[in-house]
Amino acid sequence: MKDIAIIDIEASGLHFDSYPIEIAILKQGEVRSWLIKPELKWAYWCTTAENMHGITREKLAEEGLSAGQVVLELNEFMEGFEGALYSDADRWDADWVDTLYFAVKQSRQFHIASIYDLLDGEAVSRFDACKAELVSSGRYRHHRAVSDVKMISEAFGLARKA
Repeated sequence: MKDIAIIDIEASGLHFDSYPIEIAILKQGEVRSWLIKPELKWAYWCTTAENMHGITREKLAEEGLSAGQVVLELNEFMEGFEGALYSDADRWDADWVDTLYFAVKQSRQFHIASIYDLLDGEAVSRFDACKAELVSSGRYRHHRAVSDVKMISEAFGLARKA
């Protein structure tokens, strides 16, 4: 297994009422990302989460795409892809993607799985250590989706090599 497809999502918070605000996917060497303008029903906002990812409501209003547009572009990007998208927080990410698709009355046509399912005991520890080291290195802007998919990919590669 050389390259895996990776998904990362930033959200309005870690609450059952939270919703996705940024999605990035790394697939076959290509990264795509979307800022998502909140739907009218999406009201929950956590300032602690905002402080982590640095994405403001104003930025989403100005630069974000509608949920419908994001789903359209995401479906186009995923067309023909048969594998899983791997996440280091698959339950959260799957829920947020489902929230996005539910808002436009569609179902996602791709699978999100845990990256940890691809790692054995020692590799799990190496992955977590590599990821922490990459966060500390300053090479990546942690809690921004594009940066995180690249960081997760690098940490996964390093964990598998050792």
